[in-house]
Amino acid sequence: MDTLDLYGFGVGDRSSKVRWLCHELGLPIQEHKLGFGEHRKPPYTDLNPYGMVPTAQWRGETLTESTATCTWLAEQHPESGLVIAPGEPDRYAYLRWVALFAETLESRLVEYVVAGFGAVAPVFRETTEPRLRHQLPIMVSELPSEGFLVGGRMTLADIEAGYSLRLAIGAELLSIDDVAGYLRPLMARPAAKAAQFFSSIEG
Repeated sequence: MDTLDLYGFGVGDRSSKVRWLCHELGLPIQEHKLGFGEHRKPPYTDLNPYGMVPTAQWRGETLTESTATCTWLAEQHPESGLVIAPGEPDRYAYLRWVALFAETLESRLVEYVVAGFGAVAPVFRETTEPRLRHQLPIMVSELPSEGFLVGGRMTLADIEAGYSLRLAIGAELLSIDDVAGYLRPLMARPAAKAAQFFSSIEG
């Protein structure tokens, strides 16, 4: 099976979504770890001119934007069932969950976290926190108390959810107890463990 080359900082950034998905799909990965700052200059910007992580290369394609990358990879493996395709029941619910986590919550959570590390100005933390504290409890109230988000099966929406929930718990915007019924089974998945996806909040 073709190896996927994955460029990122490590197990904590958005490359972790791609890494977990690859383990779910059984795709071998070749890791290319970047030092902070290396993502903003050649040779990395020759692959990704935006200077963002992750970037993946697979079967001659250069893939950027983690959600698009995960969606495209999962669609290349329809037998996995990780994407709910057009015409399937629960298609809209699937799209809504992906958008909620990948669009509405993820960017704000990333800004909040990296501002706490001093990687961006503290104002990002100040401006994102009120909105997050409003939105996160609503999201928690909509999560299933057990099982997956859509259609009774694991999908990419659950990987997107896992990433945002991990960020929110690590930033102490949520407690793991708030979402344990939903999140603990995801944390126990062999693919998530192989990817060290939840290593920052396990223990």
